[in-house]
Amino acid sequence: MASPITVTGFKHVGCFEFCEKVQRIQHHPVLTRLFITNPHDNLVTLVDVTFTVSPAIISAASGIPNVREKWFKQGELDHFYYEPYLKTRYKNERKKIFPFSYLLDKYVPMMKIIMKYFTCEGSFSRLYSYHIWLLMHFTRVKMLNMPYYLYRSIEKMSFITQNKYYDHQMQSIFHHSLIKMIVLHYLDQLNIAWDTFISNEIFTVPRIQHGQEASSSSHPLTSIPPP
Repeated sequence: MASPITVTGFKHVGCFEFCEKVQRIQHHPVLTRLFITNPHDNLVTLVDVTFTVSPAIISAASGIPNVREKWFKQGELDHFYYEPYLKTRYKNERKKIFPFSYLLDKYVPMMKIIMKYFTCEGSFSRLYSYHIWLLMHFTRVKMLNMPYYLYRSIEKMSFITQNKYYDHQMQSIFHHSLIKMIVLHYLDQLNIAWDTFISNEIFTVPRIQHGQEASSSSHPLTSIPPP
């Protein structure tokens, strides 16, 4: 169960409902792979349905407000921002990467949820400056635009997975629940049943077989690596 400080923080910034949705959604890895490897100018067309990928759409699908400062893992963070979140004996250490154990115990539950639902990391071994940025958001120190952050994260994942073999793509994809939220949002608008959409053969028979290399898209989302 999440700690009171975590629940309060996530509710205040409008992300608590999103986390509840993620817990309920049964994700579909093949859908995720097709979605992030077939974009064209921020558009993805699957089974004759065209999806737009943007902060506004992510906000509408997830319920997270599309407001505040647009930021994605860039820029330096002054060390004094780290200090409120670190254990006393580590406050004076000047590191951009540090062990997870440096984090104050009261922020551990919140950070684990951030890493599970937003940065989508499977290991809680180390922290980077961007983790502190996100912690600042959820503790209301420096508010960020989370739909924009998630959009850029999908954009970066889309670029990284291009030209990878099928097996490697399946190991590199994440944001499964968020992408399904976007798909369900559009299907609901178009009055298309999920079971009808997902029963198409493209979701059961991979276009790229194991051991074969995936093709690259030439659109702006994937041709230039995001920072």
